[in-house]
Amino acid sequence: MKKQLHINDELLISYLLQEVSPEQATQVTEWRALNAENERRFEQFRLIWDSSKNFKADPDIDAYASLQQLKQRAVEQKTRHAKIVSLNNYTWLKIAAAVLFIAGSSWLYFNRFVDHQVKFETQELVKTDTLSDGSMITLNKYALLNYPEKFTGSQRMVTLLKGEAFFNVAHNKTKPFIITAGSTTIKVVGTSFNVINKKGIVEVIVETGVVQVSENGSMVLLKPGEKVWVQQASGKLVKETNPDKLYNYYRSKEFLANNVPLSRFVEVLNQAYDSHIIIKRKELNNLLVNSTFRTDDTLDNILTIVSRTFKITIEKEQNRIILK
Repeated sequence: MKKQLHINDELLISYLLQEVSPEQATQVTEWRALNAENERRFEQFRLIWDSSKNFKADPDIDAYASLQQLKQRAVEQKTRHAKIVSLNNYTWLKIAAAVLFIAGSSWLYFNRFVDHQVKFETQELVKTDTLSDGSMITLNKYALLNYPEKFTGSQRMVTLLKGEAFFNVAHNKTKPFIITAGSTTIKVVGTSFNVINKKGIVEVIVETGVVQVSENGSMVLLKPGEKVWVQQASGKLVKETNPDKLYNYYRSKEFLANNVPLSRFVEVLNQAYDSHIIIKRKELNNLLVNSTFRTDDTLDNILTIVSRTFKITIEKEQNRIILK
Protein backbone atom coordinates (compact mmCIF):
# COMPACT_ATOMS: atom_id res chain seq x y z
CA MET A 1 0.00 0.00 0.00
CA LYS A 2 1.35 3.41 -0.97
CA LYS A 3 2.45 5.47 2.02
CA GLN A 4 0.15 8.36 2.90
CA LEU A 5 1.66 11.54 4.25
CA HIS A 6 -0.22 14.61 5.49
CA ILE A 7 1.83 17.80 5.73
CA ASN A 8 0.22 21.00 6.99
CA ASP A 9 1.32 24.61 6.55
CA GLU A 10 2.65 24.77 10.11
CA LEU A 11 5.12 21.94 9.49
CA LEU A 12 6.29 23.43 6.17
CA ILE A 13 6.95 26.76 7.86
CA SER A 14 8.80 25.05 10.71
CA TYR A 15 10.88 23.18 8.14
CA LEU A 16 11.93 26.44 6.46
CA LEU A 17 12.76 27.89 9.86
CA GLN A 18 14.87 24.76 10.59
CA GLU A 19 12.79 24.08 13.70
CA VAL A 20 11.93 20.44 12.98
CA SER A 21 13.28 17.15 14.26
CA PRO A 22 15.23 14.79 11.94
CA GLU A 23 12.09 12.62 11.73
CA GLN A 24 9.94 15.59 10.67
CA ALA A 25 12.56 16.67 8.11
CA THR A 26 12.48 13.17 6.63
CA GLN A 27 8.69 13.30 6.58
CA VAL A 28 8.72 16.55 4.58
CA THR A 29 11.33 15.15 2.15
CA GLU A 30 9.27 12.02 1.55
CA TRP A 31 6.09 14.10 1.09
CA ARG A 32 7.81 16.30 -1.51
CA ALA A 33 8.95 13.23 -3.46
CA LEU A 34 5.45 11.73 -3.64
CA ASN A 35 4.25 13.88 -6.55
CA ALA A 36 4.83 17.07 -8.50
CA GLU A 37 1.93 18.88 -6.81
CA ASN A 38 3.55 18.52 -3.38
CA GLU A 39 6.87 19.77 -4.75
CA ARG A 40 5.19 22.81 -6.32
CA ARG A 41 3.52 23.63 -3.01
CA PHE A 42 6.84 23.41 -1.18
CA GLU A 43 8.55 25.59 -3.81
CA GLN A 44 5.81 28.18 -3.28
CA PHE A 45 6.63 28.33 0.44
CA ARG A 46 10.38 28.41 -0.27
CA LEU A 47 9.98 31.25 -2.80
CA ILE A 48 7.95 33.30 -0.33
CA TRP A 49 10.55 32.70 2.38
CA ASP A 50 13.53 33.53 0.14
CA SER A 51 11.81 36.62 -1.22
CA SER A 52 10.77 37.87 2.21
CA LYS A 53 14.40 37.83 3.39
CA ASN A 54 15.17 40.42 0.71
CA PHE A 55 12.07 42.54 1.31
CA LYS A 56 13.15 46.10 2.06
CA ALA A 57 9.88 48.06 2.05
CA ASP A 58 9.80 48.36 5.84
CA PRO A 59 13.04 47.97 7.83
CA ASP A 60 10.99 47.06 10.93
CA ILE A 61 9.55 43.95 9.29
CA ASP A 62 11.90 41.06 9.96
CA ALA A 63 11.55 38.11 7.55
CA TYR A 64 12.23 35.51 10.19
CA ALA A 65 9.77 37.06 12.61
CA SER A 66 7.13 37.36 9.91
CA LEU A 67 7.36 33.67 9.11
CA GLN A 68 7.21 32.92 12.82
CA GLN A 69 4.04 34.98 13.01
CA LEU A 70 2.56 33.13 10.06
CA LYS A 71 3.42 29.85 11.80
CA GLN A 72 1.62 31.05 14.93
CA ARG A 73 -1.44 31.94 12.88
CA ALA A 74 -1.49 28.39 11.49
CA VAL A 75 -1.34 27.00 15.02
CA GLU A 76 -4.18 29.26 16.12
CA GLN A 77 -6.35 28.15 13.20
CA LYS A 78 -5.70 24.53 14.07
CA THR A 79 -6.36 24.95 17.82
CA ARG A 80 -9.76 26.44 18.59
CA HIS A 81 -8.82 27.23 22.19
CA ALA A 82 -5.76 29.33 21.37
CA LYS A 83 -4.82 31.93 23.92
CA ILE A 84 -5.95 35.45 23.02
CA VAL A 85 -3.01 37.82 23.05
CA SER A 86 -3.42 41.59 23.31
CA LEU A 87 -1.41 43.34 20.62
CA ASN A 88 -0.92 47.04 20.08
CA ASN A 89 -1.75 48.67 16.76
CA TYR A 90 1.86 48.75 15.58
CA THR A 91 2.32 44.99 16.05
CA TRP A 92 -0.88 44.33 14.13
CA LEU A 93 0.37 46.56 11.32
CA LYS A 94 3.56 44.54 11.06
CA ILE A 95 1.63 41.27 10.93
CA ALA A 96 -0.76 42.71 8.36
CA ALA A 97 2.17 43.88 6.24
CA ALA A 98 3.75 40.44 6.42
CA VAL A 99 0.50 38.72 5.47
CA LEU A 100 -0.08 41.12 2.58
CA PHE A 101 3.44 40.54 1.36
CA ILE A 102 3.01 36.77 1.54
CA ALA A 103 -0.29 37.02 -0.33
CA GLY A 104 1.39 39.14 -2.98
CA SER A 105 4.29 36.74 -3.22
CA SER A 106 1.85 33.85 -3.66
CA TRP A 107 0.15 35.67 -6.52
CA LEU A 108 3.54 36.40 -8.07
CA TYR A 109 4.56 32.76 -7.74
CA PHE A 110 1.43 31.37 -9.37
CA ASN A 111 1.51 33.88 -12.23
CA ARG A 112 5.21 33.55 -12.98
CA PHE A 113 5.89 29.91 -12.27
CA VAL A 114 2.95 27.55 -11.78
CA ASP A 115 0.89 28.65 -14.77
CA HIS A 116 3.87 28.34 -17.11
CA GLN A 117 5.67 25.27 -15.82
CA VAL A 118 7.00 22.77 -18.35
CA LYS A 119 6.97 19.10 -17.42
CA PHE A 120 10.01 17.48 -19.05
CA GLU A 121 9.67 13.72 -18.58
CA THR A 122 11.26 10.62 -20.11
CA GLN A 123 10.25 6.98 -20.24
CA GLU A 124 12.28 4.51 -22.30
CA LEU A 125 14.27 7.09 -24.29
CA VAL A 126 16.91 9.67 -23.36
CA LYS A 127 15.86 13.21 -24.36
CA THR A 128 17.51 16.63 -24.66
CA ASP A 129 15.81 20.01 -24.34
CA THR A 130 16.94 23.64 -24.50
CA LEU A 131 15.62 26.09 -21.90
CA SER A 132 14.69 29.73 -22.53
CA ASP A 133 18.13 30.95 -21.36
CA GLY A 134 20.00 28.64 -23.76
CA SER A 135 20.89 26.04 -21.13
CA MET A 136 20.75 22.45 -22.44
CA ILE A 137 19.40 19.55 -20.37
CA THR A 138 19.81 15.87 -21.20
CA LEU A 139 17.41 13.67 -19.26
CA ASN A 140 18.18 9.99 -18.74
CA LYS A 141 15.43 7.36 -18.94
CA TYR A 142 12.57 7.53 -16.41
CA ALA A 143 13.37 11.02 -15.13
CA LEU A 144 11.25 14.10 -14.45
CA LEU A 145 12.31 17.76 -14.51
CA ASN A 146 10.06 20.81 -14.00
CA TYR A 147 11.15 24.21 -15.30
CA PRO A 148 9.46 27.51 -16.20
CA GLU A 149 8.62 28.21 -19.81
CA LYS A 150 10.51 31.49 -19.39
CA PHE A 151 12.88 32.47 -16.59
CA THR A 152 11.86 35.65 -14.74
CA GLY A 153 13.15 37.35 -11.64
CA SER A 154 16.68 37.20 -10.27
CA GLN A 155 17.14 33.42 -10.41
CA ARG A 156 16.73 30.54 -12.85
CA MET A 157 15.00 27.82 -10.83
CA VAL A 158 14.24 24.23 -11.91
CA THR A 159 13.32 21.06 -10.02
CA LEU A 160 14.66 17.56 -10.67
CA LEU A 161 11.85 15.50 -9.14
CA LYS A 162 13.36 12.11 -9.96
CA GLY A 163 15.99 10.39 -12.06
CA GLU A 164 19.18 11.65 -13.68
CA ALA A 165 20.02 14.69 -15.79
CA PHE A 166 23.06 16.40 -17.29
CA PHE A 167 23.01 20.21 -17.17
CA ASN A 168 25.01 22.42 -19.52
CA VAL A 169 24.09 25.81 -18.05
CA ALA A 170 24.35 29.04 -20.02
CA HIS A 171 26.58 31.52 -18.19
CA ASN A 172 24.83 34.41 -16.44
CA LYS A 173 26.66 35.75 -13.40
CA THR A 174 23.82 38.06 -12.39
CA LYS A 175 21.14 35.35 -12.56
CA PRO A 176 22.26 32.11 -10.89
CA PHE A 177 20.85 28.77 -12.02
CA ILE A 178 19.36 26.82 -9.10
CA ILE A 179 18.25 23.18 -9.06
CA THR A 180 16.31 21.61 -6.24
CA ALA A 181 16.52 17.82 -5.92
CA GLY A 182 14.62 16.66 -2.86
CA SER A 183 15.94 18.78 0.00
CA THR A 184 19.25 19.43 -1.80
CA THR A 185 19.96 22.76 -3.55
CA ILE A 186 22.49 23.07 -6.40
CA LYS A 187 23.59 26.55 -7.45
CA VAL A 188 25.73 27.62 -10.44
CA VAL A 189 26.16 30.58 -12.76
CA GLY A 190 27.35 28.67 -15.83
CA THR A 191 28.87 25.19 -15.88
CA SER A 192 28.22 21.54 -16.77
CA PHE A 193 27.46 18.77 -14.32
CA ASN A 194 25.47 15.59 -13.74
CA VAL A 195 22.75 15.16 -11.09
CA ILE A 196 21.05 12.00 -9.84
CA ASN A 197 17.99 12.09 -7.56
CA LYS A 198 16.96 8.53 -6.70
CA LYS A 199 15.70 6.68 -3.63
CA GLY A 200 16.55 9.45 -1.17
CA ILE A 201 20.10 9.91 -2.49
CA VAL A 202 21.36 12.88 -4.52
CA GLU A 203 24.68 12.75 -6.37
CA VAL A 204 26.35 15.64 -8.21
CA ILE A 205 29.37 15.21 -10.53
CA VAL A 206 31.07 18.28 -12.04
CA GLU A 207 32.59 18.39 -15.54
CA THR A 208 33.32 22.12 -15.90
CA GLY A 209 33.12 25.21 -13.70
CA VAL A 210 32.26 25.37 -10.00
CA VAL A 211 29.07 24.01 -8.42
CA GLN A 212 27.69 24.86 -4.96
CA VAL A 213 25.71 22.09 -3.27
CA SER A 214 23.72 22.78 -0.07
CA GLU A 215 21.81 20.48 2.25
CA ASN A 216 20.32 21.16 5.68
CA GLY A 217 22.51 24.22 6.34
CA SER A 218 25.76 22.60 5.10
CA MET A 219 27.47 23.54 1.84
CA VAL A 220 30.33 22.29 -0.36
CA LEU A 221 31.95 23.67 -3.51
CA LEU A 222 32.78 21.22 -6.29
CA LYS A 223 35.36 21.66 -9.04
CA PRO A 224 35.81 19.60 -12.24
CA GLY A 225 36.44 15.95 -11.47
CA GLU A 226 34.81 16.15 -8.03
CA LYS A 227 31.48 14.82 -6.81
CA VAL A 228 29.29 14.83 -3.74
CA TRP A 229 26.56 12.47 -2.67
CA VAL A 230 23.87 13.26 -0.15
CA GLN A 231 21.93 10.79 1.96
CA GLN A 232 18.91 13.02 2.47
CA ALA A 233 17.64 11.20 5.55
CA SER A 234 20.80 12.24 7.41
CA GLY A 235 21.54 15.45 5.49
CA LYS A 236 25.23 14.55 5.32
CA LEU A 237 27.35 15.77 2.38
CA VAL A 238 30.14 13.41 1.29
CA LYS A 239 32.64 14.97 -1.12
CA GLU A 240 35.18 12.91 -3.08
CA THR A 241 37.07 12.64 -6.36
CA ASN A 242 35.07 11.20 -9.23
CA PRO A 243 37.07 8.17 -10.42
CA ASP A 244 35.65 7.48 -13.90
CA LYS A 245 33.52 8.62 -16.86
CA LEU A 246 30.91 5.88 -16.65
CA TYR A 247 28.22 8.32 -15.42
CA ASN A 248 28.26 9.82 -18.91
CA TYR A 249 27.04 6.64 -20.66
CA TYR A 250 23.54 7.90 -21.49
CA ARG A 251 24.94 10.91 -23.37
CA SER A 252 28.03 9.34 -24.96
CA LYS A 253 26.16 6.12 -25.85
CA GLU A 254 29.04 4.02 -24.57
CA PHE A 255 30.40 2.53 -21.37
CA LEU A 256 33.97 3.82 -21.20
CA ALA A 257 35.77 1.63 -18.65
CA ASN A 258 39.38 2.61 -18.02
CA ASN A 259 40.79 0.62 -15.08
CA VAL A 260 37.35 0.54 -13.49
CA PRO A 261 36.70 -2.01 -10.70
CA LEU A 262 34.22 -4.69 -11.70
CA SER A 263 31.96 -3.70 -8.77
CA ARG A 264 31.65 -0.15 -10.15
CA PHE A 265 31.07 -1.44 -13.71
CA VAL A 266 28.28 -3.71 -12.47
CA GLU A 267 26.72 -0.80 -10.56
CA VAL A 268 26.42 1.21 -13.78
CA LEU A 269 25.13 -1.77 -15.78
CA ASN A 270 22.39 -2.29 -13.20
CA GLN A 271 21.38 1.33 -13.57
CA ALA A 272 21.52 1.38 -17.37
CA TYR A 273 19.69 -1.92 -17.95
CA ASP A 274 17.49 -1.89 -14.84
CA SER A 275 19.03 -5.25 -13.96
CA HIS A 276 19.98 -7.03 -10.74
CA ILE A 277 23.57 -8.22 -11.17
CA ILE A 278 25.28 -9.59 -8.06
CA ILE A 279 28.98 -10.36 -7.59
CA LYS A 280 29.09 -13.53 -5.50
CA ARG A 281 32.76 -13.60 -4.56
CA LYS A 282 34.33 -10.54 -2.93
CA GLU A 283 37.68 -11.08 -4.65
CA LEU A 284 36.01 -10.32 -7.98
CA ASN A 285 35.02 -6.78 -6.92
CA ASN A 286 38.44 -5.23 -7.62
CA LEU A 287 39.10 -6.87 -11.00
CA LEU A 288 39.84 -3.97 -13.38
CA VAL A 289 37.76 -3.58 -16.52
CA ASN A 290 39.55 -1.98 -19.50
CA SER A 291 37.19 -1.83 -22.42
CA THR A 292 34.53 0.22 -24.18
CA PHE A 293 31.03 -1.11 -24.80
CA ARG A 294 28.17 0.42 -26.76
CA THR A 295 24.98 1.16 -24.83
CA ASP A 296 22.91 -0.29 -27.69
CA ASP A 297 24.58 -3.67 -27.15
CA THR A 298 22.68 -6.25 -25.10
CA LEU A 299 23.46 -6.88 -21.46
CA ASP A 300 24.02 -10.57 -22.22
CA ASN A 301 26.71 -9.76 -24.79
CA ILE A 302 28.52 -7.38 -22.42
CA LEU A 303 28.47 -9.90 -19.57
CA THR A 304 29.66 -12.67 -21.88
CA ILE A 305 32.74 -10.62 -22.79
CA VAL A 306 33.38 -9.83 -19.11
CA SER A 307 33.03 -13.48 -18.08
CA ARG A 308 35.44 -14.65 -20.78
CA THR A 309 37.97 -11.94 -19.90
CA PHE A 310 38.07 -12.83 -16.21
CA LYS A 311 37.13 -16.50 -16.55
CA ILE A 312 34.14 -16.18 -14.26
CA THR A 313 30.78 -17.95 -14.37
CA ILE A 314 27.39 -16.36 -14.99
CA GLU A 315 24.24 -17.82 -13.48
CA LYS A 316 20.65 -16.59 -13.67
CA GLU A 317 18.21 -17.09 -10.81
CA GLN A 318 14.75 -15.59 -11.35
CA ASN A 319 15.43 -11.88 -11.79
CA ARG A 320 19.04 -12.01 -10.58
CA ILE A 321 22.28 -12.40 -12.55
CA ILE A 322 25.06 -13.85 -10.44
CA LEU A 323 28.77 -13.50 -11.24
CA LYS A 324 30.99 -16.05 -9.49
